[in-house]
Amino acid sequence: MSILKKIFFFSLFILFLSLLFWGIYVLSFKKTETKKDTTLPLNNSFSQDLPKIPSFSSAKISTVSQELTISPTLSSSGDKIWYFGTSGELNEVDLIGSAPKKLSETKITNPSSVLWSPDKLKALLRGSDNFSVFDTTNNQISPLNSNITAVSWQAVSSKIIYKYYDPVNKKSSLNVSDADGKNWKKILDLPHDKISFLQIPRSGLISFWNNGDAYYPTLFQTASLIGEDTKTLYQESFGTDYLWDNSGSHVLVSQTDVKGGTKIQLGVMNYNGGEYRNLGLPTFVSKCVWSKDNKTIFCALPGNIPENSILPNDYKTGKFTTTDTFWKIDTTTGEKNRLVETSDISGTFDASEFFLNSDESLLFFVNKIDKKLYKITL
Repeated sequence: MSILKKIFFFSLFILFLSLLFWGIYVLSFKKTETKKDTTLPLNNSFSQDLPKIPSFSSAKISTVSQELTISPTLSSSGDKIWYFGTSGELNEVDLIGSAPKKLSETKITNPSSVLWSPDKLKALLRGSDNFSVFDTTNNQISPLNSNITAVSWQAVSSKIIYKYYDPVNKKSSLNVSDADGKNWKKILDLPHDKISFLQIPRSGLISFWNNGDAYYPTLFQTASLIGEDTKTLYQESFGTDYLWDNSGSHVLVSQTDVKGGTKIQLGVMNYNGGEYRNLGLPTFVSKCVWSKDNKTIFCALPGNIPENSILPNDYKTGKFTTTDTFWKIDTTTGEKNRLVETSDISGTFDASEFFLNSDESLLFFVNKIDKKLYKITL
């Protein structure tokens, strides 16, 4: 065989080996591709193993309780809300608004309002004609004296402050006692029974004023809990109500513009009754709540108030309901920001009984129109 033939066959053999190894490589390492339009069948078992994502409302304002609620409050643990239903039973619901849970079999007869103690172990109940104390530790109800016309908790949960009307002398007084009404002591006599009062937070003082009426000047005073050192903080305003911050250093003031006025204004002043500033938000203190920082407030701004309404009288007596928008206000600078855009408010709200959750990420309120509890995500 000639040399040329040997070279030819050798080259052919090398080519054969190369093709053989290339074929083996392709068959061994080629990746199969899944078609991009492949879809899982509807009855595929894999879909049954997927975690179920709980449904939630993306609305800025959402319902927490589907039933009528009376005096809701944040629980002592901070992760639940307690309220009395119209049946008079104490219920619990989480912050999301899951199905309510009954906390007590004890039924409160016709409760109109409830005021919880600072530790949430007791509640002052207002009935149709009297007050009583509900103890959650033993589910016992203890009636208070029938001549008590208003009541509030002292800073410590074992004491109450109350207004007492003496039917013999026809005089009223402010008093302090144990939660059950025992071991009482008079703080001071009052000129009449139409007096509101609040203990000033973090102090041994109580503030009191004649109920806000557009036709009578409001006298705002303080006294010690032992009835000494009475002091006038603010006077000659009309239809005035007050709301202290959590530190007792500042107080919100809502008042009408003039005697018998039709406009309301909101302001703030210090604990001595000085440095008053108009916040430029025409609303009532009953539609506001203080933040923990003691400078921020969250308020509802009432709308659709009938023309020539006497404020706050006509609103307090229920002659109309409002259509509210919601705001955040810095009381030190006056800066205002909407909490909810008007386009995101799908219902009609006449908001009251505001409170915040522990980290102030949620703002709760009762709608006076349907009596249900709502929340705003901040």
